[in-house]
Amino acid sequence: MRNSIRRKLPNAPIRPKRKWLWIIVAGVLSLCIVTASLAIVPTIYPGVGAETADVLRAIVGPQPVALLESASFKLQDRLNQFRSTIDGGKTQIAFSQLSTQLQSLGSNDSQNSLATPTSSNTTVVQATPTSIPSVVTDEPQIGWQAYGLTANGVPAMARTMILLDPKRSYTGVALVRMDLSKLQLHMMPGTIEPSHPSGITKAIPNLGMIPPSDQPVLAAAFNGGFKGIHGHYGMMVNGFTLLPPLPGLATVAIYRDGHMEIGTWGKEINTSNDMIAFRQNCPPLIENGQINPALSLNNRMAWGYTGNTDITWRTGIGITQDGRYLIYAVGNGTSAGTLADAFLQAGAYNAMQLDINQFYAHFYTYQPGNPETSGGFDFTGQRLLDQMINNPHLYLTPNVRDFFYLTIR
Repeated sequence: MRNSIRRKLPNAPIRPKRKWLWIIVAGVLSLCIVTASLAIVPTIYPGVGAETADVLRAIVGPQPVALLESASFKLQDRLNQFRSTIDGGKTQIAFSQLSTQLQSLGSNDSQNSLATPTSSNTTVVQATPTSIPSVVTDEPQIGWQAYGLTANGVPAMARTMILLDPKRSYTGVALVRMDLSKLQLHMMPGTIEPSHPSGITKAIPNLGMIPPSDQPVLAAAFNGGFKGIHGHYGMMVNGFTLLPPLPGLATVAIYRDGHMEIGTWGKEINTSNDMIAFRQNCPPLIENGQINPALSLNNRMAWGYTGNTDITWRTGIGITQDGRYLIYAVGNGTSAGTLADAFLQAGAYNAMQLDINQFYAHFYTYQPGNPETSGGFDFTGQRLLDQMINNPHLYLTPNVRDFFYLTIR
């Protein structure tokens, strides 16, 4: 009996070993799933990643989700660099094919330039010398191409693509320059964001969408800024304050006479009876021609809990010193500092960041459409980039988040 018991004793630890082995295997599988959900899923399905982040924010709050997103951004960056290595270093950002065709047709109306499309990313521009200020030919010359609808036969917008990060060949920054002597900027709150008090529909009847009265002269529209939960950034539209302004934040403001300004609240921008709308978002990228020195320091609290040095999709707007040109920028793999560099090259004197993440990066131009083939809509939108969501009716129906749009004067 004693001998049989002794023989069985050495075999007793086998089950605990197997238990720990299964725990390790399950842990590795869980880590793989989490990695895939953080890096691969948002890269292939940006909407899924964005919706997942919103659900998590409602459960655990914005700060933990921001840390999780930062980890996701790092993984996505490595994955995109790997993909770029495999396909020969090609960029993973491109102008949409249809917008390129429309740009080519629109350039025929211009007396100042001739744009010849060669691909969805590259256009050779031949500019005729002229003393008349032009959205296409004015300095700085960084390959501006006529883009979108014309105003009285003259291009009101131009675009270009620049590459700034030699370490990331997959990245690029697309820039759109808009002539404010021909275009008027408007702001529109979303149906949900930023958060707003009751009674807003009395001041803003067409909440979340471009008013039907403005659609016949609609030229373009683009995304707004962060959600209210990320920093309670101030916003006012039609004289109605959704959230009060905070000092020291980058602000875009529109005034009663139609002109607009970008600056820091409390410095360049202050409360005024002539101001009818403003939107704040994070610290400035460029202030009075100088890049914000704080961009090299990772300060999550100042940037909506998202690290300003994180590499991700970013958008922003800037304005030239003379107030003539509004500039929109969108990059598919940039830090806040890289975005500021792009604005500086484009001639911005003041600039600010808007929203981040691929799913929330939108820039659309609009053309008259046939209601019989466009779902009953008189106008259809065309995205600037292939990587932006393809929704031809974006902002023509109520949208949950705020945005900007431009009409022909």
